[in-house]
Parts: sequence; structure tokens; C-alpha cells
Amino acid sequence: MKELASGGRWLRRITKLSGCIVLSMAVGAGLAAAQQPSPPAADTAAALARFLDEASAINSVVPERLRAYTARVETEMSLSVVDSADLERIAQVEQVASVVRWRATGAYEQRVVGHRSQAVGPMFSLMSMFGGWTTPTLYGNRLQLGVTPSSAGTRPEPVLPRGLAVHPLASNRDLYYRFDGGDTVAIVQARDRRIHLMRVRVTPRDTVPGDAILFLGELHLDADRRQIVRMRGRMVEYSDGKPTISAGSRIPGASGASFVELVNAEFGGEFWLPVYQRTEMQARFALFGNLRAIVRIVSRFRDHRPNDTTWIAAADTLLGARHRLTFAPSDSLSRYREWDRPLGEASDEVRFADFADLEPGAWHADTRQTAAVRFRPRTMGEAFRFNRIEGAFTGIALERDARDAGEGYLVRGSVGWAWSEQTARGALTAERHGAEWMQALRFERALAHTNDFAPPLSWGATLSALFGSNDDFDYVDRWSAAGSVTHWLDAQRRSFLRFEAGPAEDRAALQHASRGLTVTGDGFRPNRGIHEGRYVRTAAALEINPQVSGLFVNRGLGARIHYERADGELRWQRAEARVAARRDVGPFELYARGDAGAVFGGVVPQALFEIGRWEGLSAYGYKEFGGDRAALGRAVAGYTTPWLRAPVRFSNMFILPGIAPGVAAGVQGGWAEASNEAAWSALRDLGTVMDTTTGELVPLSRPTDGVRASGELLLTFFHGALSLGMTRPLDRAGGWKFTGRIGQGF
Repeated sequence: MKELASGGRWLRRITKLSGCIVLSMAVGAGLAAAQQPSPPAADTAAALARFLDEASAINSVVPERLRAYTARVETEMSLSVVDSADLERIAQVEQVASVVRWRATGAYEQRVVGHRSQAVGPMFSLMSMFGGWTTPTLYGNRLQLGVTPSSAGTRPEPVLPRGLAVHPLASNRDLYYRFDGGDTVAIVQARDRRIHLMRVRVTPRDTVPGDAILFLGELHLDADRRQIVRMRGRMVEYSDGKPTISAGSRIPGASGASFVELVNAEFGGEFWLPVYQRTEMQARFALFGNLRAIVRIVSRFRDHRPNDTTWIAAADTLLGARHRLTFAPSDSLSRYREWDRPLGEASDEVRFADFADLEPGAWHADTRQTAAVRFRPRTMGEAFRFNRIEGAFTGIALERDARDAGEGYLVRGSVGWAWSEQTARGALTAERHGAEWMQALRFERALAHTNDFAPPLSWGATLSALFGSNDDFDYVDRWSAAGSVTHWLDAQRRSFLRFEAGPAEDRAALQHASRGLTVTGDGFRPNRGIHEGRYVRTAAALEINPQVSGLFVNRGLGARIHYERADGELRWQRAEARVAARRDVGPFELYARGDAGAVFGGVVPQALFEIGRWEGLSAYGYKEFGGDRAALGRAVAGYTTPWLRAPVRFSNMFILPGIAPGVAAGVQGGWAEASNEAAWSALRDLGTVMDTTTGELVPLSRPTDGVRASGELLLTFFHGALSLGMTRPLDRAGGWKFTGRIGQGF
């Protein structure tokens, strides 16, 4: 039982991966969504029970005319991280082409014939986690829903039933399930008939005999022929008659859930075979609040050949195993080019919140219940962080969630203590969520950083500061209160418009920690200067597809426009814009990002732009350049050769992406200027250093005096996840230097 994907094995693996970093109802010829009155007979529980009895008798055995089938399958697997803003950041995506062959005896073979991938860094293939990831049919009393354990292909048939789910239409279903519904929800127009789809809701019973894996969700059945058309739900694991979402993880506060959506189409006017399948395994960690790791598998079947005579006549090579995963030779895998969809498209079409109505009750509150108070920080930094201002900071964050289906009220509070600074910081937030709007009120004392053009998930320097005494952030002690209004611009909440306003006060943040556990170089650098004072802050932001940021492998175009102003003892206005893009053009991979900003109407040091090594100018120093005007541009074009693309298999449980060598060329450019004397004065207030040539004090950050640019030529490996090469300045004379990076972003 522990071998189901909702079990401990996959959660433990997602846990390791997250440390490195849900077809519509379109079936057959078309779907016309239409609300139809429920058949009168379905209005009673007895009629529903009779309907299920008939459906069980039909679905418990394979139709007599269906002896076997073959099909081609294109699968996209992805690993993504959902941040505190509910944005999915895709860290790894793999596309797998396979040929499947199934027999009515239960034998099923899935043969991988093509593979390609991209990731933010070298990782092992997600195929390592599974011995298969498609469900051949929905007939029978037991089902291998979702994925098959990686060791299943070598196990004899008698061992496998422990990992199978009890079918909602099994002969002994009433021991495990309750049923309700029976309403007709849609009509499928097939070639020669109109198919009424009846929806039945399936719920596990409160008491279950022993250990079991059950299905919670809904069935859509052909109301005339009683066959399953669609299943959508969550797998529920029962241990000693009780449900569990710990999934075998030894990590405190970790929980997991596995969701499935399986869609069939009618063939031969008599039986239904798979056309679309989605499995999604989500892991949540209490320490990280709303952050969750997701492994998603989306498969589309095509070119079905029911009763393929070559497969029926072939010798049974499965040696008693019900499901076997095999691979074509490496040279054949590398040459595969028959892809139906671009890499990454299947992952971008769906979202984790598609299954929100099926999440475990412990993951959210329901207005029909008492909304519990839970430990739930927004980021790890609310529970623990380390930096040169605070030293070690420990805290607690609690949340009372009274939302139902994502709408309602949420109250969150956090408080903690900076041990070296001997200072308390925290926040109190109240939010009201609606379908398209969110209103919030927030009071906070925060250690805010002043880094510019920062990538997503920039929570601070905890690891580098703690283990290497390297803190590449500058800080301000900020007190604030703000009210905000957010309007979601799309149903998937990937784009939004936000306005906020409220009083604030900036105070200097003084260094209280001299070193981390170890010291590299000169240890912590001094925190840069600010102007202290009170002001009223107003801000407006428009973000379109912010998950496309240039750091992760999400495809498409993302944009951000942000404006803020301060009025009071401190006065400034600041505008920023960002555009990021990633796409494939034939065999080439293109990614680019541009950032620009300006400060006007007053200048203070903490509002200036500072750029340098970590902002993309790799040939220069930490925040070497600054000003009240700044711009950055970065672009890379890469080509992956057709050689060595096949996954490297050490075993079916340890598979690496193909070495996939390639070449890439990149260019980075940056510009900053001080447009007036006020800007120069603010630069000097950031901090100064002695010029060794003139002996004069000069600002730590200075204007670029033109555009500073560098170019790079790279050899890439693992589909671009690892790059090694040479770089040199383009704005001035300079030699080539070695460069390298892990990941495809910047």
C-alpha cells in the first residue's frame, strides 16, 4: 500500500527535489456542455443504486470484443514550486514519447521512444520515480490509478494488488464508498449518437476495513451504456481504517496528496479507451507556509489501434508482470522528432488550483467547520533566517483561514526575535478574498532589503550568510501599515492589478552579527546607508504572467509595471518595468529579460538603483554601479545538438537526463546614471570608499558612464542546465575569462 504515488516514496522524493529548488471534458468528436434535467429515476437513492449495480456489472469485466490495443502517448512531466503568492515556478520539465500495448489479460507494456527536458539545474529524471505513469483502462475491480511504483515492472503479479485502489464500481464498493448525485451534466456528440453523461459523486466511508487506497471525487458515466467516461478525484490512503496524508514522510509538518483526472473516448461504439490523463502529486510543508512542491504528469493518447493483431499474436514477454516500462535504444531515443506539442505547453495550460476542491481538509478551512488556527509562515524567513543585521532570527507565524472554495476571510500573524539585534519584528494581516478581488490590511515591522531587479523567491541571504559569512543584501528597518486592493485579471490568477497605500517609516538597520559559522574573504561587508524618516507610501502594480521571470523554465511572455511614491519627511517617486520571455524556435532556445527604472520627484539612497555582479553584470563587482536611472538587458540563444539526448539509465530507479551537449551565446548589458546633484548626493550617502589612485572618497556605487556589457560563448550540457565557457567585456578592451553557471536563467 505504501507504494502508491500518494504514499511515502514519492513524497520523500519530492521533498529532496524541492530542496534544490491538474482535458477538459472534450471527448470524441466534441463536447457540447448542456445542463439537462436529471432522469426522474435518478431522483431516488434506490434508482442510483440500481444504476451503479448495472454499471458495476459492465465495468468489472473487459468488454468481450476488446482483446487488446496499442496507442502512442505523449507525456509531459514537470516539477514546480508554488510560492506564497500562489504562482507556479517550473523548475524542471520533461517530455516523454512512448508506445503502449495492453492485453485483456492485464499485461501492459509502456516503451519510451523519445525524450527531451529542461531544468533550472542538473537533476535526475522524473522517470526515476515511476515504473509507469498511465492507466491502461478503467475496467476491473481494482485500479492502478496515477502512477506505478518504479519497482513494479520487475515484480510478479501477486505482489502488485497491494498498491491498487479499490474501484468505485467494484463488487464490494459499498464497504468502502458512499454515492450521491446521478444528474446529467453534459452531452457528448459522437459520430452516430448523443451520449448523456451522468455524474456520480464518490466519497469514502467514515469507517473502512483495514488498509486501503480509495478514490474521492466524481465519476462521469455513459447514462445509456453505463461505461466510465471520466474520473476526477484524489487518492485517499487509509491505514488501520483511518485516512492519512503524512504519506510516510519523516519530515515534521509534511503532508502529501495525489490527484487524478482520467478521460476516455468511445471506440468501436462499444468500449472506452484513454485519451487524456493527468496525475498530480502535491507536497506541502508547514515550515514553508503556502509553499508546496508539485510533480505533474499530463499524458495524451493518440493513434489507438484496438485489437491490434500483431500484439494479440505476439508472445507474452511480460513474464507475469502487469506493467512493464522499457526503453528504446539510446540512438533511437536521441533521434526522435515526432513531437505533437512544444516542450512546456502542457504544464502551462493547467494549474495546481484546478484541484482545490479536492484538497485534504487539513490543508484549508471550510466555513461549515470551525476555522482552525494553524502554524503557516509565508516564507521560511518568518520562522528562521540569518543575516548580518539580526544575526539569527526565530519566529512563529499563525493563520486563521475562514475561506470556502478560496473565498472568504483570512487572518495571519507572525512575530519573532532577532537574537543579536535584540529586536522583535512581525506582521499582522487581514484579507478578504473574492472570485476576482482581494482586499487586505497589513501592519508590519520588517527588515526590508533594497536590492533591485531581484529574481523571484529572493527571501534573503540566510544560507550564504550562515555558512559563508556572505550577505549580498542591504537592509532597512521599515515600519508600515497599508491597505491594498488586488484585482485578478484572469481565471487562473496569473495576472493582476494591485493598488496599496499607507504610512511608513524607515530607520537605519545596524549590523549586529560579525560573522556566520565560517568566514570567506573579509566576512560581512557594511550595510549601506539610508535616509531615515516618515512618509505616506502609495503604490500600483500591474503584473502579467509573473511566473515567466527569466529564472525558471516557464514559457511565454511575462511583464511587470510598478510605480510607488513617498510623501512626507521622505519624498520620492519610483517607476520600474520588466519584460521576460522564453520560447523555442525550431531547434533553438531563446530567453531574454529586460529591466528598467527611474527615480524622480526627490531622491533618497534606499530608492536608488544599484546593479552589479548579481544583477547580471558578471564581470563587475557587488552593486558597483548606481543611480536614479538604470536599465539591464540579458539574452541567451542556445542550440542543443541531436547527440546524446537519450536519458542515462543506471537503473529504472535512477535515470539522469541525457547529456545533450549544445552551444549558447549570451549578452548582458547594464546602464546607470545620476541625473542631478541630488542623485549624486544620495549615491555618496550609500557609502564611500577611498580611491587608491587619487586618494579621494568616491561613492561605493557610481554611474556606468555609458553602457557596460559583456558577451559569453558557452558549451552547454543536460539540455542547457549546466554551462561552461568564456566571457569578456564588450564595452571596453579586455581578455577572455572562464565563466560557468548552473541553470538556464539569469
